[in-house]
Amino acid sequence: MTDRLESSAATDEVAAEPSHRPFHESAHESAHESAHESAHESAHESAHELAHELARSADPAPWELLGEEPGFQRFLTVRLRRYRMPDGREVDWDVLGPEAGISAVTVLPLTPEGRIVTIRMFRAGPDSIVTNLPGGRVEPGEDVAVAGARELEEETGYTCETLDVVGWQWSGSSSTFRKYVAIARGCRPDGKQQLDEAEDCVPVELSVDAFRAELRTPGAMTGIDAAYLALDHAGLL
Repeated sequence: MTDRLESSAATDEVAAEPSHRPFHESAHESAHESAHESAHESAHESAHELAHELARSADPAPWELLGEEPGFQRFLTVRLRRYRMPDGREVDWDVLGPEAGISAVTVLPLTPEGRIVTIRMFRAGPDSIVTNLPGGRVEPGEDVAVAGARELEEETGYTCETLDVVGWQWSGSSSTFRKYVAIARGCRPDGKQQLDEAEDCVPVELSVDAFRAELRTPGAMTGIDAAYLALDHAGLL
């Protein structure tokens, strides 16, 4: 009987012991876990639905790559590929890409207040100042998340608490260039901006609504596809 009482008292004492973790941390983690589980389930369901839809129709027959010749080559390259189509015809196709094995990463940086860190910079293609998300080249053999955090700090002077790579996409239908997309959270301007020789980035924080308005404005931004993908994964669409 004494043993039972001692065991019961010990159990009550453990149960009564206050948690060393603040309530807001516990609640935040619980909400984060629930949101993560919900997002994972939603993504799984979407992938299943997509597979079901694609199964309804047959893909066209693949083309056969016959050969490839080098063309213009600096940071960006143009290569000429010759393909044989399913009906036997042969066609040439210009393929755009960076140096072999090089990819890039685009980062959606979120501050603790939920604002988005963007950069304003000159782009030679549009020949004007535009809004961008920070990002840049992933060096050969470099971890994509490491590259994302590095590019974030170099271009904005912000550091982050966490950075998650959420996916990747082709840069274009005639490109071999992979663009990874990452979400950085807990971003603060406590790092050191280190711009490349040909960069002039000015960091600008935008609200989510202002950022989405910028996305809808023709010619205001580059990298819109990566931005929408990041917003989707962040639950901000």
